[in-house]
Amino acid sequence: MAELINYFYVAGVVLLLFGAAIFVHEFGHFWVALKRGLKVEEFAIGFGPIIWSKEHEGILYSIRLIPAGGFVKLPQMLTSEALEGKTGNDNDQEEEDISDSDKAEELPPVSPLSKILVAFAGPLMNVAFAFLIAGFLWFVGIPKPIDDPIVGYVGEKSREFKEGVMPGDRITEVNGEPVDAWSDVIYTVLGTTGDTVEMKLLRGDEEKNVKIPADKKNGAMAIRSVNLNRYEKLEVESIETPSLLGELQLNPGDIIQAVDNVKVYSQYHLVDLLMVNPGEEKVISVLRDGTVIKLNYKTPEIAGVEVGAVVIPEYGLLDRIKKKFGIKLEPLDLPPAAKADIQEGDIIKKMGGTRITSTAQLIDIIRAQGEQEAEMILLRGGKEIAVSIAPVNGVLGIGLDQNLGLTYNGKFRYSEKSYHPTPLSQVGDVLNKIAITFKALANRSESGVGAKDLSGPVGIFGMLAIQVNHDLRLALSFLVLLNINLAILNLLPVPVLDGGHILMSLIEWVRKEPVSAKFQEWATTAFAALLLCFFVYVTFADVRRVPRLHEIFKTDTQIESSSPSGE
Repeated sequence: MAELINYFYVAGVVLLLFGAAIFVHEFGHFWVALKRGLKVEEFAIGFGPIIWSKEHEGILYSIRLIPAGGFVKLPQMLTSEALEGKTGNDNDQEEEDISDSDKAEELPPVSPLSKILVAFAGPLMNVAFAFLIAGFLWFVGIPKPIDDPIVGYVGEKSREFKEGVMPGDRITEVNGEPVDAWSDVIYTVLGTTGDTVEMKLLRGDEEKNVKIPADKKNGAMAIRSVNLNRYEKLEVESIETPSLLGELQLNPGDIIQAVDNVKVYSQYHLVDLLMVNPGEEKVISVLRDGTVIKLNYKTPEIAGVEVGAVVIPEYGLLDRIKKKFGIKLEPLDLPPAAKADIQEGDIIKKMGGTRITSTAQLIDIIRAQGEQEAEMILLRGGKEIAVSIAPVNGVLGIGLDQNLGLTYNGKFRYSEKSYHPTPLSQVGDVLNKIAITFKALANRSESGVGAKDLSGPVGIFGMLAIQVNHDLRLALSFLVLLNINLAILNLLPVPVLDGGHILMSLIEWVRKEPVSAKFQEWATTAFAALLLCFFVYVTFADVRRVPRLHEIFKTDTQIESSSPSGE
């Protein structure tokens, strides 16, 4: 019952917050239009079919089915019926079938200044609303995520390690830009160019400057990044046996701290420390119920990584049609793993003479290998098999599987002390992130950022739901970002957006006559169609990316008294 109530609470607050951002935007248009003497036919939240409406003093107030925006219907300013739909009371009276253009002819023309003020009022209200929320958060404070820019794992065979990066290093600068959180590192790297980035590291009291590779990673989020993993707090949630680490005498709630007095910074760092020197006994320091206890662990002779799958390409549609009609096909270009006869279930023991202990370590070795051939030792049915293999574009064409036997507490962690950034600081941070995003989009070939990485209403709803489920103040902080985004995007000089109306009005002001109504109508309709296509595209991308609904509602937070020192 409590979970169901939480569902309704989160969903209700999300709709309220998103609706508030849309409402203030449209209210800006509405209020200034009335002040400038324009005729207002409808004030709507959402697009598509009307689900609620009420007429008052000649103005139709409505809520529509698709909660992805809103509009104010102004017959003296060209609007897009493609987005807005038809207005009216849906009866068959002939007088209500008069077109918007006919109505506009009966109304006095509107000055370019009035059009500009009406169009600009919406984004301005979003900015004002953002500052209002930011002022409230300045007063009450925002939960501060424990997101220290501390390196959690770097493989000993990686270029990053060779350049001098080690687990536990605190990143203080990226290309001369100060960073205070791991999210700052991600954004700053995304906004850089070139094959490498320069980082300033702090190790104890010692500062170190390094230059490490930055490139696009493979996968669903193929965006510019560095091959470094963040610090992880290893609080055990569950143990599975038999497994590589399942034999450790751990209990749920234990916090793994060190191996042989070396501080542990991530799960892969833990594996590296435990798997070195087969047959050697290690001492693991664990915090249990506020007391540090010692556990012994003997390193197994075989660690290895299991081949979860060998990726075999499939013939495309055209080739399948050819095959059906008996037309000879070109042979498929098999990945290196298939050519080397690597099979699902094989255990990878060694590669290039290095004993394999984890998936992260193996990936680092493959990256470092380039396209050079190396020997791989496999364990298949109790027998060792040696194969030669050369990566292609850093890929072997295999899926990797390793049952470490431990899962860790994945709660979002926040400091018990809130922080109180000024409204200017909050908005400035948002503007910096938006600038980096636009720069990354403009430099797509290097950054890897494209339309697939942008969020529409589904993504926004999902993010708001996560924030509301954690802390309402976090959702309000996200609303600051959302309002500034809405203001900037609406000011783009594109027909159908506010910036397009402003551009047309400026042209009219200079020319001393309005832009052709037919041209405006065609341009607005065309861009409305493009906008709808883009909306559908990002919605599909969101559906694939946003966590499932039950996962959003089950995400949890944890308040802690301090963050790791990184020393």
